[in-house]
Amino acid sequence: MLHAFDVRRTVVFAAVSLAVALGGASSRAEQIAGSSRAARGFDGTVPGGNPRDLDGDPLSGDDDPDLDSDRALTRLLARMFADPVDPRTSLEEPDIREPGPDTANFPNSPYTLPRGWVYVETSPLCYTASTHGLQTAMYNWEYLLRMGLTDRVEFRVFGNGLTASAAGLGSGATTGFSPLVFDTKIHIADEEPDLFMPATGIEVYVQTPWGSPAFDTGTQPGIMMLFRNSLPWGIEAEWNVGVVGDQAGRNGVGFTDAVQWSFQKEVAEGLSVFFQGFKNQASLPRMANQTVLGAGFVKMCSRRLSLFGSWNVGTDSAGPASYVQLGGAGAF
Repeated sequence: MLHAFDVRRTVVFAAVSLAVALGGASSRAEQIAGSSRAARGFDGTVPGGNPRDLDGDPLSGDDDPDLDSDRALTRLLARMFADPVDPRTSLEEPDIREPGPDTANFPNSPYTLPRGWVYVETSPLCYTASTHGLQTAMYNWEYLLRMGLTDRVEFRVFGNGLTASAAGLGSGATTGFSPLVFDTKIHIADEEPDLFMPATGIEVYVQTPWGSPAFDTGTQPGIMMLFRNSLPWGIEAEWNVGVVGDQAGRNGVGFTDAVQWSFQKEVAEGLSVFFQGFKNQASLPRMANQTVLGAGFVKMCSRRLSLFGSWNVGTDSAGPASYVQLGGAGAF
């Protein structure tokens, strides 16, 4: 475990990770024909079938149909980030069903929002029960804002939001706002079921000290590899592995490994249930140094709106007696 991690090294670490991921993603750009996105309902048109491709280079920014999109945000992003890997998808209306909300369960999906799509995810109820002698009860109103910069790069802002901690362990009751987290997710490869190769992505985030002083644990980075496999009987498995900054305090940041997983199955039209868990930390900074298991649901109410919830318990002495989450997400 490393200590006294310098903030400048954190920034360099995140930048290098993003560069490596972008380089790997470029090598996949010409291999996405017949991708699992088409199987999941996206338009299967890929670079090479673009009627504007007059120069023979399907990845040329001048060929990008997003430049003529009806959505002003999509046109702006097409000018700023030329990357028409799957241009037809970003011309469709935003859909909450795919890639789906990330905060519904502990792991994050390797798939990103198409360029110009925006998800707003919020959980007005996040309640962590007290653990005798270790932690007090806590309430959070967490949120995640997501925007597709390109069809494979997503910018995200996360926070545990309004936070209220009950009195106990020698401290009084505290209310404030948890630190802001800046996050980037990159889709690297689609799933290849015949080879049992999972869909792959990478996520890099930095938790800032920008929040109420009572909840400030300093600048803490994290990097996660994101995977998804389609299993028999219609089960989707998502699993993340990575290294995250622990809650070591103001004098330094230590690193620890973290794993998250979920198994999800649709049991009725628009209704899925899942079993989930994590070791040491969820994919976004919530609870640290704990092992938690739970179950929940995701309900797709429409193309634009979904609701989700879960009930979870700690499996070790440091884990919470229970953790309850209820929230929703919208696509714009």
